[in-house]
Amino acid sequence: MIGQGSGETIERLVLTSAGQRALDEAAVAAGVPSAELMESAGRSAADWILERLAPARVAVLVGPGGNGGDGLVVARRLADAGVDVETLLLQPGDRLGETSSAMLDRLERAGARPLLLETDGLADLDALFGAVDRVVDAIFGSGLSRPVGGLYREVIGRVNASNVPVVSLDLPSGLPSDHGKLLGPAVQADVTLAMEFLKPAHLLFPASGLCGNVAVVPVAYPRTVTSKVESLARVPERMGITRRLPRRRPDGHKGTFGRVLIVAGSVGMTGAAIFACRGALRAGAGLVHLATPASLNRIVEVALPEAITIPLPEDDGRLVSVDDPRFEEALKAADVLAVGPGLSRATVTGRAVRALIERFEGPIVLDADGLVAFQGHIETLRRAAGRLILTPHPGELARLLSEDPERIDADRIETARGFAREHGLVLVLKGRPTAIGLPDGNVILNPTGNSGLATGGTGDVLTGLIAGFVAGGAPLADAAVLSAYVHGLAAEAYARDRSERSMVPSDLTEVLPTVLREVETWG
Repeated sequence: MIGQGSGETIERLVLTSAGQRALDEAAVAAGVPSAELMESAGRSAADWILERLAPARVAVLVGPGGNGGDGLVVARRLADAGVDVETLLLQPGDRLGETSSAMLDRLERAGARPLLLETDGLADLDALFGAVDRVVDAIFGSGLSRPVGGLYREVIGRVNASNVPVVSLDLPSGLPSDHGKLLGPAVQADVTLAMEFLKPAHLLFPASGLCGNVAVVPVAYPRTVTSKVESLARVPERMGITRRLPRRRPDGHKGTFGRVLIVAGSVGMTGAAIFACRGALRAGAGLVHLATPASLNRIVEVALPEAITIPLPEDDGRLVSVDDPRFEEALKAADVLAVGPGLSRATVTGRAVRALIERFEGPIVLDADGLVAFQGHIETLRRAAGRLILTPHPGELARLLSEDPERIDADRIETARGFAREHGLVLVLKGRPTAIGLPDGNVILNPTGNSGLATGGTGDVLTGLIAGFVAGGAPLADAAVLSAYVHGLAAEAYARDRSERSMVPSDLTEVLPTVLREVETWG
């Protein structure tokens, strides 16, 4: 879980290890000594630990690079605050690097006596872990690119076996920075303190599962440097989410807050249409029309007294056409069109969907079977460039691209970026984390959600939310980011009092009003 700030930060940047190195080099070139950066990082980490954890006795594990230097600063700062600190070096002091060696010297001049940990002392390490209430992991940071071995591997194994709560600095040792894959053994952290910027491993599974709760702590980089940093992706903060909410005029009426037209449902999939409508209504849409196969109309009228239903021509419960005067009237008045939840993959339905997308000139949300309609016809999506939001999971996008779902899931950031930029649309690639690709090449990673969303129908609620926020006046990109965040936050809110495994889509829609009220108060 990524901790959210409470200040004016709109979003957090996600840097690769190369981006982090370039940032550090730029800061030094701008006149900030590397020792000052290291002191700043260690001070912020120590302050976070003291304020939130109040430890009495801590073991600090110090590795050979800059991450180890941060750990040395943490050890000194904790000791200065009265904490009983045992500092363990996994490399001799003269092999720590110039800046880290300077931090070791400061620690020793403050009266500490760090111990050099060697293989024959591992039994003593086990005993030490039994006597401390916290381990600070400062062995490796964002520069690791290969599996750890030797002493490092042994120490990581013993840390994980100790059951002592672990705070990792920047990244749990053993994790690579730039993707979610596991190279080998890695520390299982309870808390990871990211230094100013997030890394891909904080967000991408399975690596993110080893990070525990992730909190971002400040480092004294000059603003002139951070304003020019090139990020891999961005993660919205609370203030950024609140600012994406469309404003509601106190003198508004149902027309003011937008008209949503949803084309959804087929025999056996009535629930998908219902959940999409409920999502749009919860987002605050003024009017929601549901166009669905005629034989389903009585069901949805009972389930959705708040929506206006339009029965359409069908064949055995599957849509065959949208030729209906009431539908034409609703289409002309609609501020946004959402197509696909539970609509069926029948060939005749696909033809009707493609024809409808070409006719409608406003914003469109395409989901589920609405996406299937463009399999083999993907080039036609470009005709609606600038007006489209697609919401596939990796399997649906894979079918659209004739690709491997596992490859898409493993490279979700670049997949979202490339597809959105190529087709001039907003792509909401669902999963953990949901990656939202924008037409300008930017990618937003959603930090909220849990496994309760891995239930059929929750994606239909998301489709409705997006359409509802667009109808209320949110730009397409804002609606996508806002909806994904709120959707995940609702799942988290449900799980606070109940088991996330028990959540169903109707639970999600019932929690949304409380969650939206919370989001409104952040501003």
